[in-house]
Formats: sequence, structure tokens, C-alpha cells
Amino acid sequence: MSVLKENKPTADILMNSMRSMGYSFESAVADIIDNSISAGAHKVHLKFPVDPSESYVAICDDGCGMTSAELFDAMKYGSERKRDGRDEGDLGRFGLGLKAASLSQCRKLTVASKKESEISAYIWDLDIIQEKRDWFIVECSPEQIKSIRFSEWLENVESGTIVLWENFDLIEKASGNVYAELSRYQQSTSEYLSLIFHRFLNKTGTSHLEIKINNYMLKGLDPFLENHPKTDVRKKFEIPIEDSNGIERMVSIQPYVLPFQKYLSAEDKKQSGGIENYRSKQGFYIYRNERLIVWGTWFRRHRDELTKNARIKVDIPNSLDDIWGIDIKKQNATIPPVIRNRLTRAVDEVMDRSAKAQSFRGRVEKVNEKIDYIWDRIEGRGAQFTYRINRESRIFDLIKDKVDDEVWSYIDMILEEIEKAVPYQQIYIDKSQDRIDDPAGRDAGKDADRLADIESKALIFISLAEKMGNTDKAAVIEKLFTSEPFINYLELKEKLLEMV
Repeated sequence: MSVLKENKPTADILMNSMRSMGYSFESAVADIIDNSISAGAHKVHLKFPVDPSESYVAICDDGCGMTSAELFDAMKYGSERKRDGRDEGDLGRFGLGLKAASLSQCRKLTVASKKESEISAYIWDLDIIQEKRDWFIVECSPEQIKSIRFSEWLENVESGTIVLWENFDLIEKASGNVYAELSRYQQSTSEYLSLIFHRFLNKTGTSHLEIKINNYMLKGLDPFLENHPKTDVRKKFEIPIEDSNGIERMVSIQPYVLPFQKYLSAEDKKQSGGIENYRSKQGFYIYRNERLIVWGTWFRRHRDELTKNARIKVDIPNSLDDIWGIDIKKQNATIPPVIRNRLTRAVDEVMDRSAKAQSFRGRVEKVNEKIDYIWDRIEGRGAQFTYRINRESRIFDLIKDKVDDEVWSYIDMILEEIEKAVPYQQIYIDKSQDRIDDPAGRDAGKDADRLADIESKALIFISLAEKMGNTDKAAVIEKLFTSEPFINYLELKEKLLEMV
């Protein structure tokens, strides 16, 4: 007969291990504000030190607050409240965010809360945990509560909560100057929160959320430039998705095609998230209960010229967290296969409209339609031709699946500049004087070094295809050798086919 034995985690080891979950400072602050929003707060004020001798961060809200028993449970790793499910507007998930986010940045977490005119407070202090080696939390006396930084906030609101971070050991080890680092975080956190919570900040009336950092009031960004006259707002639609309990939930999708940069004012560039992100942050913007989770990604779907100005707003309810794979930090989400195809069709519709908006309309000219060229020759107006690197060439498969969407957008921008800087005149002169060393020309197969280089790259492609599930190596080789530069080295094709 089996025996049940209790096997509790070791407090100091677990708490220290969870400090390394990967929270950035900005995402940790955002996680605390999630709790404020879930508590119905209209005001969230962040306090950063103004005196170099002090080091703290406080997040104060006017939400519904907690009783002593509720706060004690909220301080528990794996809050009991999450056992009974969550409200539709709840931005939390695992019952870990308050503790994990806070202690990823500091060693001492103090939470004071006011509800029904009573103020209670508890402290997690890693120094105490390491000394006692057990789950000992400090319950604050009335005198201790009065000494908590910004405790006066609670005296001036009907209900609310203060989350106080102190003892920034990790920052001190990394930089040696906690005050300077917190000052830097103050700016980056402001920018981060203005994007993450922009829909809350931009609401009017009783639904408006006020976030203030010291004396600076945050303004929400507008990543879709919804009010810009040249923003193309596409038709909104919904996809029904069943959650893990078989209940039908709705995912809302709203595509946008943003204006070209030449139509943007300085304020437009700022509102969209900064001109440095205008190209690199196109793609899906995933919201969970209006809180931005993931943005500027195509989830590795097909990307090309026509996706450059497309941003797609996707709203999901928290009841689909397990399907979407929302992580504890709420910084990542994986797109479920069940809706991938529908989202792809939405992107294709946006891309079609974006194509019509392109400033240059041209037709790709190919000598042989069966060859996968590296360079496209494009005929435009007045029988004028331009040359563009073919991003769909299989040569780019080497990197497209190895880098994320943001990195690829930067690569794409570099390729654009290469295309615009082709020295046509000098090439013409050198060619007329027969002074160009052409590795793809008449001596293509005679250079042993080049031949070895091409063979090495072909083997990399074959290996990559195999890892992606293409086990028919012969078919992969046949397809590969319809592409440049491999098609110029057909003797290698026969060699590789013999090796299969």
C-alpha cells in the first residue's frame, strides 16, 4: 500500500531560484500594475528615489485593497484565490506574479493594504528566509505600518495597496550604484508602461487609468496610429475558439496598414513607438484583457515587402491563456495552431491592401521561371528597371528561421540600402573593360575554394531541411539546385545525390 508523504520545497532555495525567472525591471513593475488594474484601481503612482542616499521603488494604487487574511493569502506562493478561477478582467494567472516579480528585483518586499478602513501589512525578507530556512513572513504591527514608506498614501484613499521594494542586491552587484540605475530604470519603465498599458491610459471617463511616476504623468502610445488620416483601418472580425473546458470564446482581430514614414510628424513617430521601431515592430500585437503581451512579431510566418507597414491587433480573453501559452511573466505567447490559418488569412488581406499602397509598382522579370534567382529584375514605369534582392530565395532560409522578426527587419533594412547603393556605373565600366572577377561567370566551376564553399552551404541547407522534417534528401537536393548560386554548380548536385 502506498504512503503519502509531505515534501515541502526548501524556502530559501526556491525563493532564490525563482528570482532568476527572467523578469526585466520594466516587466516586473508591469506585473505589479496588473494586480492594481485587476483590483479596480483608477490611480497608480510609482515612487522612485530623489535622494542618492535612498534606494526604493513603491507602487501605490487606489484599488479595492485587501483585508489582513486576503493579503496574507496574496503573499503566499500560489495564492489560494487562484484555485477557484479568475474574473474575466483578472490580469493575473498563477498566483505568483506579486512575489516572483518583486523579489526578482529586490530582497525585501513589503505590501501594505487598506480595506474596510483597516490597514494591514506583511513583509517577505530574504535575509530572514535564509536565516530561518523556512517560510516565515513578517506580519507588521500598527507601529511598523506607520513607518512604512508612503504609508500616508493609504490614509488618503478609501482603499488601496502599496507594494514597496527595498534592498536591491542584484542591481548593486551589477552596477555598484543603485540610485543611478534606478534613475535609468525610471525612464525606461515610463516608456515601457506607456506602451503596455496604452489602451487603459487612453481611455476617457471612469475607465481611464492614471499612471504617474514621481511627478510625471504617463500618456498612452498609439501603435496603430488609429487617428492618422492615412492609416488604413481594415475590417474587424472575430474567431470563435474553444477553451480547455470546451466553452466557446471569441478572439477579436483588427488589421491596420500604417502610413509611410514620409507622412509621419514627430508626434506620430513618438506615438507609434519611435521611428527606430517603426519597421522592426510591425506584425501582431497580442492583447490579453487589453493589456499588451507580445508585439512586433509575425510568429515566424511568411514575411516580405508587403508586411512592412502592417500591424494587427489581436484581443484574447484570459480564459484562453493555456491555449495561447501565456507565460508567468506575461512577456511571451505562442500562437495556437487552431487559429494560425485564420490569422494568416487576415495578414494576407492586409498585405494585399498594403501592396496597393506601395509607392513603386513593378513586375518581376525572369529569364527562366524555374530558377530561384538571388536578384530580381523589376520592370517599372517607362520600361525602367530596378534590381532587388529576392528575399524569398532559398538562400535566405538559412537565416529566416534562425532569427526573430525584429532582427530580420533590421537585416531587411540593410538589404534595402545595399540595393540602393549598387554602383551601376562603375560595374558597367569594369565590365566593358573585362575587369570583373565573376564567380558565377564562365569560370564558375573551376575555382576549388568556391566549389568547396558552395558544397558546404548546400550541406547546411540539406541539414536544415532535415531538421524541419524534410527527410527526402534527394527531393531537397533537386529543389536546392534550382536556386542560385547552386544552379551554377550542377556537378555538385550529382555528387550530393550519390551521397544520399
